[in-house]
Amino acid sequence: MPTTGLQRLLDAALRRGPNRPALLAPGPPLSYRALEDGAALVAGGLWAEGIRPGERVAWRLPNGPEAVLLSLACYRIGAISVPINARLTEEEVKAMLARIEPGVVVLPAEEAEHAAALGQPALPWPALLGAAPIDPVQDLPEDHPALILFTSGSTGQPKGVVHSHHGCLAAIDTCRLALDLQADDVVLVGKPLSHAGGLQTQLLPSLRAGAQVLLATRPSAATAAALIQQHGVSEFGLLASDLLDFVDHLETRQLALPSLRRVIGSGDTVPMELQKRFRELFGWPVLEGCGMTEVGGYYAMHPIHGERKPGSIGRPTPGTDLRILPESGTTEVAEGAIGEFAVRTASATIGYWKDAKATEALFRDGWLMTGDLGRRDADGTLWFCGRRKLLIVRRGSNIAPAEIEELLDAHPAVHAAVVVGIPHRRDGAVPVAWIQPQPGAPAPEENVLLTYLAQHLATYKLPAHVLLTAELPRNSTGKVDRRQLRELALARLAGEGQPLPVPHPEG
Repeated sequence: MPTTGLQRLLDAALRRGPNRPALLAPGPPLSYRALEDGAALVAGGLWAEGIRPGERVAWRLPNGPEAVLLSLACYRIGAISVPINARLTEEEVKAMLARIEPGVVVLPAEEAEHAAALGQPALPWPALLGAAPIDPVQDLPEDHPALILFTSGSTGQPKGVVHSHHGCLAAIDTCRLALDLQADDVVLVGKPLSHAGGLQTQLLPSLRAGAQVLLATRPSAATAAALIQQHGVSEFGLLASDLLDFVDHLETRQLALPSLRRVIGSGDTVPMELQKRFRELFGWPVLEGCGMTEVGGYYAMHPIHGERKPGSIGRPTPGTDLRILPESGTTEVAEGAIGEFAVRTASATIGYWKDAKATEALFRDGWLMTGDLGRRDADGTLWFCGRRKLLIVRRGSNIAPAEIEELLDAHPAVHAAVVVGIPHRRDGAVPVAWIQPQPGAPAPEENVLLTYLAQHLATYKLPAHVLLTAELPRNSTGKVDRRQLRELALARLAGEGQPLPVPHPEG
């Protein structure tokens, strides 16, 4: 083929109906023909600026038509699209740009005055609209780099995850099939397009299916509900933490959203209590899945059709081979045993940008090691048990924060809970629970929560401390910032001069 599959992303939708709406909001609706023509125009603007295949085009744009057109334009000419999260600080952005050495940085028109501070060649968005449109660059290999997505960096410095044309399209098709997206769907994209969750699992699979898309940036629960009602949204994906706010809003206002057929909670586990409340509202369960930037999207998800086991993450997504491996080797652990999820999929990254050591460590004999721990039951359903990096090792015993969080989330006095590990002079590390109390309710007492947990957990798993917070901090992707919570726990306990009394882990 003279062009790659990714360059032909919109072809099926254009054949189905070029004048059908593609983007409904924000701004005036854009048809699929307008998207294709707009991408050709922006590609011409990049080419006029000297951007050629393989050069990086960094962009810091909000969720809107500009971000969509620029992404498609980069694929069109073989440039490497590098979205930068708009929530990052100037120093964080400068560090990322220094690593990728972009040919150009594209900014919103209103940020043009900040371009010089980035230390890189920068252009305001309107500067790309004055050249003649161009056709796709031909004869690019399918393994040509198309996209660099930065990890959230919650446990260290963000890495630049490189995806090829073939890998991007594979991830897009995996999500399209897993979510059963159709041309009659209306999809609300609320996750940032600077991350896989917004770009690869929502926006581009929807366009590939010929669906209609609304773009927002982590809309409030009230805004999301209004958009769903106004446009007849059928599918909405959001972070598990935002799902809690969404359900709270619908319950207190008794809103009905009959057009919704699918809601996906991601980024963290959806607590069982929240799943129960969701089902009572809608009469059908929320979808859960597990994915990562290095896979470009989901590697496991609840089946759209068929039985869904609450609390599980479903089964491997279409085109994904999955094994559960021990700490070494590629022989699977026994059924029901906990190991690390390892996957083989066409959507896997081709490596980290200029980081051969980290790339080598990511794979084991061709299997991508996800860092996610879990098990598989007798019928093949997968169960997530926590992140390997988040495991708390207390006197040689492993503690998964997710197990404690699940119980705390079910307590009536708790709105949300996060468990982090902190160093301890005797035990190596101990869990500390952060609690966000229910709004308007009395704050739960530490001894009450510990007594409650002791009814369900072995003694060594009990938190050393329970700390209260009015709001859980978020990182740049909107997920709970565990690293910041760990630092806050250390600072607060040191400030209080507490000796960290903890029970012995023999229980």
